[in-house]
Amino acid sequence: MFFENINFPIFIKIGDKILSKLSKLIKEENFNFENVVIFCGNTGQKFLQKFNLEKQFKRVDLINIRKIGSFSSLKSEVIKGNYDLIISIGGGYINDIAKYISTESLIPLISIPTTLSNDGIVSPVSILRLNNKYRSIGTVYPIGVIGDIEIIKKSPKMHLLSGLGDLMSNISAYFDWILSSEETGEKINNIALNISYYSAISILYNFKLNKYDALNSDSFIIDLFYGLVLSGISMIIAKSSRPASGSEHNISHALDEILGDKNNLHGLQVGYSTLFTLYLHKKYKILEDLIKIYKFFDFPLSLEKLNIDEKIFLKAIKLAKRIRNRYTILSKYDDKSLEKEFLKFKREVLK
Repeated sequence: MFFENINFPIFIKIGDKILSKLSKLIKEENFNFENVVIFCGNTGQKFLQKFNLEKQFKRVDLINIRKIGSFSSLKSEVIKGNYDLIISIGGGYINDIAKYISTESLIPLISIPTTLSNDGIVSPVSILRLNNKYRSIGTVYPIGVIGDIEIIKKSPKMHLLSGLGDLMSNISAYFDWILSSEETGEKINNIALNISYYSAISILYNFKLNKYDALNSDSFIIDLFYGLVLSGISMIIAKSSRPASGSEHNISHALDEILGDKNNLHGLQVGYSTLFTLYLHKKYKILEDLIKIYKFFDFPLSLEKLNIDEKIFLKAIKLAKRIRNRYTILSKYDDKSLEKEFLKFKREVLK
């Protein structure tokens, strides 16, 4: 019998004020870590003091990622410290560095996101800036992910909207992967495809059931947390970002290349681009439902609100076709047709 061994995070937990019993939660999963290094930023440092994390383990050292020098010096410091666990407390940037150092040092990682701005929490990829250019680097994923509702719901509104946009982009990626399979014969991993798709669709379904009354409601935070974690797991299964990254991500990558440091939060860019790519896919009912939840949560529904000039966006959707070798709905249009379709989209959908 042939089978494939796929590893996942061993535990995923979310609750209110859960960090006050962090070491207990870890021991309940049959782990006993004593020498811990915590990666955090200025915000995460405040939570360390509030929940007495430094007193929950035998030895705890703190590294403020915002004050580090090079990645190589950080790696050396961690290896010399003889730690048996890395804990990251912060947003995507801190988590990406922690995943990278965990990979390089072979020290397990537990991730504690303080916000939910993208699906990189458990994805096998870190986006790091090297030589003044962002690069995707293959990394390990955390052995555990712990979310504290009280902390996450206090995160900036735009970060939560970014998380919503990144999760909703899975819907566009779903149709792109199916399209590529039909047009080019690309192989699909149906488990990864459907985990990614339904982690996003479930948010739309629960919204229709009036389950959410605000962006920072407990019910939405919990669903967004699990949705983004599942999105990352789908990429682990596929051994690729394909189930959660299609034409909409190509557009965002093109915007990053054009705008440089003036780009927006990743999830805002892919969330907006998803509207256009679903329009190209002619998935009008899902597009209608997505616009409704975006309006309810006040997601930016115009380029003006994203501070992106229309000419820049038009340039990005043309560049997106060539940004990487991945067949998507954009591949079916020439540059002039894409521009024409976007102007129709603005006129007909975002009126």
